[in-house]
Amino acid sequence: MKPITTFSLLFPLALLSACTTPQVNISPQTTTPTSTQTPASAKMGRVVQITEYLISTDGEKSVTLDGKKLLLTWRIKNDYSYDTNDRLIRQRTSARNNASWWEELSYQYTPDLIQRYQNSESKDLLNTLLLNAKGYLKGNQGPDEYVYDAEGYLISYTGNNQRDTYTIKNGNVIAKETVYSSGLIQKNKYEYDLTKPGIPSPLTFRGQQSQNLLLKQTMVSTSTNSSSPETTVFTHQYDFDPQGRAVREFVVSDIDPNWPSSIREFVYQ
Repeated sequence: MKPITTFSLLFPLALLSACTTPQVNISPQTTTPTSTQTPASAKMGRVVQITEYLISTDGEKSVTLDGKKLLLTWRIKNDYSYDTNDRLIRQRTSARNNASWWEELSYQYTPDLIQRYQNSESKDLLNTLLLNAKGYLKGNQGPDEYVYDAEGYLISYTGNNQRDTYTIKNGNVIAKETVYSSGLIQKNKYEYDLTKPGIPSPLTFRGQQSQNLLLKQTMVSTSTNSSSPETTVFTHQYDFDPQGRAVREFVVSDIDPNWPSSIREFVYQ
């Protein structure tokens, strides 16, 4: 069976409690945007676990995508904890291929953000991240590192040899342009199902998140070494729990439409 390739997407986007467990053998529902918008504030509960899967011939879980049976093996698992103000205070990562390995990020709000990194190899690092008055990252490199609009959506980021510019409409990020110091330019366009709330991001200090469920990402890359832009389209499909929350996400690229490039499951508080 063809191995899966993981692409870097915008949403990185993760014990359903009272926890709903993702069901197997559900045909994912593909939705079409409509004019009636349901905001993510129709509360779904915080995401407390995100698990990434690989397609495997000896997978322990069976799911269905477009009538095709897929056997899955989990690869990476992230567990998240929050304080009483719904702020992320802990992220722990484990990997299937190394049962003794783990890494953990813990956070304290003072009111700036104290970030401690630890892992199973006895590394222990401490970092302080500056926050603005709303509790969002403002960066340590100057006022232009993170820029937000009046509603708290990130509209610009400068750092790491790149500059990101975001376009917000009706509470959703509908476009993102990234200009790299190498000369590469990536332009992304995002489309949503306005009738369904988006999957909450665990990174609560990164500003407001898109309100609705992502359906499609179109990425156009222009390189100084290429004579014409390269376009890649990612389509998102989901399985839902009885409360209408997305509990499994399949991302399919037009580069190889026969196999998902990313499969994740979400567990909610």
